[in-house]
Amino acid sequence: MAENMFEISPDGKTLKVVAIGKYEETMVVPDGVQKIAKMAFRKNHGYGGDRMRKVVLPDGLKTIGIHAFGKCATLESVNLPDTLTKIEDEAFIGCKGLTTISFPAKLKSIGSWAFSGCQLQTIEFAEGGKLTEIGERAFKGVPISTLTIPKGVKKLDSWAFADCKNLKTVVLPEGIELFDRFEIFGDCEALETINIPASLTNLGYKAFKGCTSLKNITVDPANPAYVMKDGKLMTKDLKTQIFPIVD
Repeated sequence: MAENMFEISPDGKTLKVVAIGKYEETMVVPDGVQKIAKMAFRKNHGYGGDRMRKVVLPDGLKTIGIHAFGKCATLESVNLPDTLTKIEDEAFIGCKGLTTISFPAKLKSIGSWAFSGCQLQTIEFAEGGKLTEIGERAFKGVPISTLTIPKGVKKLDSWAFADCKNLKTVVLPEGIELFDRFEIFGDCEALETINIPASLTNLGYKAFKGCTSLKNITVDPANPAYVMKDGKLMTKDLKTQIFPIVD
């Protein structure tokens, strides 16, 4: 491990940036660091970033900042410690080498565009976690085939899982309340099956736009806002057809 690899705040709690020319295949963040600062590992900050394959994060880390690992296309492995509570916007955007990620139970939020452009095939959420919101375009375009949103999540923001071309099955938890604004699963062409829990009373605008394979929608009979009628997803009063979409 190279010496003087990182620039760290005087109190030792914030990793500010990777020193120029100090990238190695495995990067071990020192104990005591609680935050990875904005753009700290971003590829353009230092020469040799293309060598980085693995990042080891310490217990005690709480926040991964905006664009912290943005465009680190060769990054293949990163552990998210149990102490992590926040992943900010674009934290791992464009990390094309990432194929799997596991989120710890204490994580409360995943920011906009956080994993967009990654090649994630597996996303694992801890059971009984504190995650309540998944940000706009957070997983846009990732090639997962199945998705189970964990209990505790209340809101999915616009395009959170849009353009996931391999996604076939989505399981939503009781307790989720809102698809915020636009096309949460827009253009998920392979999506076949999804459930609408009783708690989900706002699907936003064109949540399933371009979901040409979607045939199996199950609505909880206790849902006060939506119902299936003659193979169509309708508002409960039968005045508005939600899916198939009618322009």
